[in-house]
Amino acid sequence: MLSRVLLLFFLVILIFLANGFINPIPERKADSSFKPIYGTSYSFEQAGWYGLNPRGTYIKLLDDFNFDWIRLPFFWDQMLTDGEFNKNFDDLKFAIGEAQKRDIKIIIALGAKTPYFPEYHWPKEIEKQVKFGQRITLDHPVAKDILDIDEKVVRELSVYDNIIYWQVENEPLIGNVNRWKIDPSLIAKEVETVRQADPKKRPIILNHAAVGFYDRSWQKLLPILSSGDVFAANAFFKTKGTDLFNFKILGREVHMLWPDHLVWPVQPWFVFSPDFKSMKTKAEEKGAKFWVLEMQAEPYIKKLDEADDPYLTFTAGDIEKGNNFLRSYRIESVGLWGANFWLYKEKSGDYSYTKAVKSIVE
Repeated sequence: MLSRVLLLFFLVILIFLANGFINPIPERKADSSFKPIYGTSYSFEQAGWYGLNPRGTYIKLLDDFNFDWIRLPFFWDQMLTDGEFNKNFDDLKFAIGEAQKRDIKIIIALGAKTPYFPEYHWPKEIEKQVKFGQRITLDHPVAKDILDIDEKVVRELSVYDNIIYWQVENEPLIGNVNRWKIDPSLIAKEVETVRQADPKKRPIILNHAAVGFYDRSWQKLLPILSSGDVFAANAFFKTKGTDLFNFKILGREVHMLWPDHLVWPVQPWFVFSPDFKSMKTKAEEKGAKFWVLEMQAEPYIKKLDEADDPYLTFTAGDIEKGNNFLRSYRIESVGLWGANFWLYKEKSGDYSYTKAVKSIVE
């Protein structure tokens, strides 16, 4: 009898797991009359990595798509030289100015941890002061440097009227490859610094990765927000890690690299997946808006030749499925993640991704 119960239990688990991998983007009933506001993120550095003309590709993005907003990251290590803004920072100003000509709004992501690999875009002299796995608190030696750079960036860019939000840090409570995290005490001080530095007192965005039901750390960000601010989550559907397994044996670290075509589905686990409904409710109770800053709209690409793989793990058709999934939650604004990839594929003769995005946005 016990063996039958165990067999049935394992069969149910197997079906549950199989369904998650077969249907990684769940179908949910959405109101066909509801349409979010759409935006995207853009990196001049990543455009160059793809072999694209960074400024020309950015102009194409503005002109060919009907996005309401563009999120632009500040890269501390690349945009500052000897304490002064350099030509890479001029790219940021160029991007804001070109968007302003077209009446497109801008979100500036600033701080130590901003979008795009390797996430922490800070100078080497700052990095040397942070140990592996360290939580960066308000009393950490680099905290003052972070606050100073926040203020410097905001004062420099506050003259642009089309900047609508300042995003303070990106996924600050989630560790990167070095397991660095930013403590809410420092995030709160950063938000205060940004508000004081901006003469127009524009609202703030704080975001979280939304990795699963078990992660409730995002609730620590809500008390920092004020009415009119935005709490945002990221919505990824097919994720990949660096290692499939890593462990220590006899004092040695053993790593099993993540297989190329294997992805982990994030959303189809029912109560075990991120709870966007709860996030939205909690944010709105605080008087804040709830957005998705990054909805996956590209596969994971770590090496350039992976972008030309005929068996990509995230297809153009998945973009529409992901959009329908988020629309079911009636989320006010959604950022589609993958602009540089879409435009690289278009240059290579594959228009499927740009067509899928345009059909959603327009």
